[in-house]
Amino acid sequence: MFYLLFLLVWYALVGTVFIVLGLPLVIVASGVFLVLCTGAYLRASGQALGMRLPGETVPVPQPPGVPAYVHYLSGPAGRDLRQVARLTWRDMRRQAETTRTWLKSRFFHYGMNNYRRAVGVLLAAGVVAGAVITALVMTFVALGALLVWGLLFVLAKALLYLLRGLDLGLSQLRGIKLTCPACHHRVVYPAYDCPNPLCSHRHKDVRPGRYGLLRRTCWCGYRMPTLLLLGSHRMTAWCPHCEAPMAEGAGTAREIVIPMLGATTAGKTRMMLALAATMTGGERSGISATTADEPTGNALAQMQEALAARGDTGKTIAEDAVRAYSFNLGGGRVRRLVHIYDPPGEDFGDSARLQARRFLRGAHAFVFVVDPFAIPDVWNSLNPQAQREYRAIRSSQPPSYIFEQVLENLNGMGVRTADKSLAVAVTKSDLTSDLPICAGLGDGNDAVRGWLSDRVGMANMVRSIEKSFGDVRYFHTTARFTPAGTDQNVHDLLKWTLGRYGVN
Repeated sequence: MFYLLFLLVWYALVGTVFIVLGLPLVIVASGVFLVLCTGAYLRASGQALGMRLPGETVPVPQPPGVPAYVHYLSGPAGRDLRQVARLTWRDMRRQAETTRTWLKSRFFHYGMNNYRRAVGVLLAAGVVAGAVITALVMTFVALGALLVWGLLFVLAKALLYLLRGLDLGLSQLRGIKLTCPACHHRVVYPAYDCPNPLCSHRHKDVRPGRYGLLRRTCWCGYRMPTLLLLGSHRMTAWCPHCEAPMAEGAGTAREIVIPMLGATTAGKTRMMLALAATMTGGERSGISATTADEPTGNALAQMQEALAARGDTGKTIAEDAVRAYSFNLGGGRVRRLVHIYDPPGEDFGDSARLQARRFLRGAHAFVFVVDPFAIPDVWNSLNPQAQREYRAIRSSQPPSYIFEQVLENLNGMGVRTADKSLAVAVTKSDLTSDLPICAGLGDGNDAVRGWLSDRVGMANMVRSIEKSFGDVRYFHTTARFTPAGTDQNVHDLLKWTLGRYGVN
């Protein structure tokens, strides 16, 4: 009985000493394993987030067809988190295997005494406790990282839509819309060439999104602005629909779309050229403008050369695509981007061709060029010799027919003509001033209107014009160029047409 009591006390004492002395050993072993695993996590984070060792690089796939790097929060961040988790798990398993091998060789090898086995048990218990603690710590770290990434992702998305909305809202408040001068589509946002002169990549939509918030990084490494507010308009812009060049500064000023209306040989092209010369000359009209794109500058230069060489700008080919002649108006209190369209006269005799001209739907004002020689009363008043002389420059259809065709098709397109202005330009005043039927025809609005309505039998056309359009004015003009410049009435026509849209 005494022996059993002695053994009980002895083992209790030994167990107490074992626990008292072994507990710190367990804690130390647990702490060491936690530190080792924490080190593995930090190394994995360094390798995944940029401080990588050879052979540990993480491939970042490029988006197909988009020559830009994905924004960090829209893809790379998730891949980095997964890579951190993968590398951490791999290193922790490696560390656990190393620790197990070390414990087995040092404390559990065959033939070792009970003392070393006891120490091994304590160390193993510490390692197990450390593994449990590490698992809990790493779980909270992973959840924290996911939470931070999620918050940043939500904030980035909110900022993305805020920036887009701000850019769109300011454009709407300023009445700015983008129209392709070539295919006439409304453009939500242009495509832009990378500003790096050594790069040839084109970016179709640089607005804040998956590929950047304030800046987009091209494959070449160049950082591009994503908003008009940040200067994207200074890059070379292209239409995303037809890939034609957009006007310089598109998206920074309100557009004014002005189609020229009139029959073949009515003088639309000459009138357009006179309006262009008036805008870019600017001394007498007070309007200062520059060509807004290279195609406009080249086309005007070619027409000027043809006019100087043979006295004619050449006929607008019916099969040609109609590209706008674009001008940037500045120098005053307002800036505007003016698009003047000069469709071929054949369009106005073919409803299908006219319906295909999208720019008519977005027009703000129209210039209706009236050839006086196409008015039956004027033509019939000429003697046979004058008719032979003017037959080559006479329009094939009367202006009343052309106007009815235009009006019918505009109504069919859903264009509210009552909200539009129409400048009626009776042209070739330099050729008709000496004709008896034009005697007394002055330059003022009332004089021209009265002549059309009361003298040459165009009363029905005049009534239809004034009933259909909200604002109408009549001009007696010539597109002839003189050393003094263009005709003063062309200046007046231009100022009246643009004045309704804030240009003065």
